[in-house]
Amino acid sequence: MAWLNVAAIVDDTDAEGPGTRTAIWVQGCLKRCPSCCNPDFLKLEPASVIAVEQLKKQIESNKEHFGIEGITLLGGEPVLQAPGLSELAEFAQCIGLSVMLFTGYKLEELKEQQFSGIDKLLQYVDIVVDGEFELDDIEQNRNWVGSENQQFHYLSQRYNSAIEPIKEGVIIEWRIDPDGLVSANGIPFVVKV
Repeated sequence: MAWLNVAAIVDDTDAEGPGTRTAIWVQGCLKRCPSCCNPDFLKLEPASVIAVEQLKKQIESNKEHFGIEGITLLGGEPVLQAPGLSELAEFAQCIGLSVMLFTGYKLEELKEQQFSGIDKLLQYVDIVVDGEFELDDIEQNRNWVGSENQQFHYLSQRYNSAIEPIKEGVIIEWRIDPDGLVSANGIPFVVKV
């Protein structure tokens, strides 16, 4: 059974890719970018270790209840958990959902460094957004990317560059859980206050 070390999940969001999506932030990253937008997700330590089978059920439920169009994989650094995420991405594709992946690595680096399971993961990804977040180069014109250096790569025919331009302003979502914890996503990070 495959497991994933998950930092956060938002079941239905309009701020993390095209359409309504389930966003899954994984825990752990090796890059240590100076302006990382999710520094709490960098530590290579257990956060919420969840069985891939459980996440599949959650995604299927989200499709039924929220009409999600796809899933978005973020981090931390998702490619460090490529074997488990490839299983999840394959499942998402099998039930008609799209898959979007954010990585701090350039697409060429992923292929050169041969992260375990990366080839299989990329088989089931429709869009890769690559490149480190750079605080001094904030993106003003494209959806979902944090900085201008980040690039979209379309690995399937499902989407194209027509989704990139911001049409009505950046979407930022705020949530309050039953314990009063406030969180936000889409800015391009998750904030808990």
